[in-house]
Amino acid sequence: MAELILRSLPYQRDSSALIRRIAALPGAACLDSGLGSQLEGRYDILTSLPSRQLRLRPGGAPSDDIEQRWHDDAAWRAVPGQSCIFAAAETLLLQDAPDSESLNQLSELPFCGGVIACFGYESAANSPAQSLGTELTGMLRQTPVATCGLYQWAVIVDHQCQTTVLFVLPDCPEQIRHQVLRSIAGNGTVSQPAERGFSLVSAFQAQLSPAQYEAAFDRLKSYIVAGDCYQANLAIAFVARYQGDPVHAYLRLRQGSRSPFSAFFDSGDAQVLSLSPERFVSVRDRQVVTQPIKGTRKRSSNPVTDKQLSDELQASEKDRAENLMIVDLLRNDLGSVCEIGSVRTRDLFKLHSFSQVHHLISTVTGTLPADVSPLTLLRQCFPGGSITGAPKIRAMEIIAELEPLPRAVYCGSIVYCDYRGRMDSNISIRTLLCRQDHIFCWGGGGIVADSDMAREYQEAHDKVSALLELVSARTDLQG
Repeated sequence: MAELILRSLPYQRDSSALIRRIAALPGAACLDSGLGSQLEGRYDILTSLPSRQLRLRPGGAPSDDIEQRWHDDAAWRAVPGQSCIFAAAETLLLQDAPDSESLNQLSELPFCGGVIACFGYESAANSPAQSLGTELTGMLRQTPVATCGLYQWAVIVDHQCQTTVLFVLPDCPEQIRHQVLRSIAGNGTVSQPAERGFSLVSAFQAQLSPAQYEAAFDRLKSYIVAGDCYQANLAIAFVARYQGDPVHAYLRLRQGSRSPFSAFFDSGDAQVLSLSPERFVSVRDRQVVTQPIKGTRKRSSNPVTDKQLSDELQASEKDRAENLMIVDLLRNDLGSVCEIGSVRTRDLFKLHSFSQVHHLISTVTGTLPADVSPLTLLRQCFPGGSITGAPKIRAMEIIAELEPLPRAVYCGSIVYCDYRGRMDSNISIRTLLCRQDHIFCWGGGGIVADSDMAREYQEAHDKVSALLELVSARTDLQG
């Protein structure tokens, strides 16, 4: 067996060069802290070339076969006996655990190899299907609902200690090992691939007009009045056509909209560009943390106005009430899995200011039982309550009725779970999907009984306006 490779590389505060190089290899998964930004934005975890991949097949549902392929075989083949992508990911992780000596040498790193996955919103076993059929709907339905890779090497950038480390596990296939080492120049710097750029060939178009949004909003309010739900998230999809390499769009976005749970994920069928500010659920030493976002105000370049907006958000009874509804939902989700009596609310309505928006974020914690895996916890809580509503199942049914397109990656989660059982994940909001020369982006918000239609419509646009402007602003977008 080969030995563990553990090598220091020169630290650079901006990981763009590393991301560009690693994303040029198949199956890239770049988990990006937004240049060491807020909310524990300390580490970048950058990798590609998965040893094995799983996917929930295009057009499928969680009851359909899971497919897999190996690094040296491009063909996808059914996995007998597997009907759940979360369980299949856990099986993949357990089958290929490295020796304890290697894990001990990597104990200071946040990720020591394991599974990195992009679970689309429709990965949930109880996810209803949209009833409408359009060309764009068909395109999204042919995109894998979820893709998961087993990664046995990574570059870890620690922005707090200002270090960069490359590791390659002993069991990493020799072909991947050689390709990784060839990709790193002898002095530890990363050579750059040829620039392809990125540009839009059509403008973004909202898939719900103001009149259509108003009709959906009114229908949702009628469900709330009838008692079907207390809150539900209503989203608008924006679609444009593009040419070029999506990683260059991602690099531009991360410079202009730094977020602590960002990611670039390439499934081969599609590329995901996530600038998420929201943690879904994390596990470390069996301690569980979830941090839902509810409450948003767009930031202002004028410091006085910006302070007024943040003060307004903190004082808003409506936003605090919405946040509390989701905290209660997530306490219930965690309580169904965590040790009895361990679930606690640590912070309520704490203000966090990001580059483009102010948010209210709460923190709920719990303790995972020794016989429950992190991926089982993720499965039980998926999708996140902050982007569905309460009660969750009925809210999801209403969302499927009112939104014309599948959500795909939007409001799903990009996740890592390593061999030690350490896991972290985002809620894939502020997230774009590139597929067949189309680029999709979604923006939405929670609707409650006293919501105002015009304000909610504007908030949905505010949440993504900066992203759409960054992608649209230049005809030749390069990182």
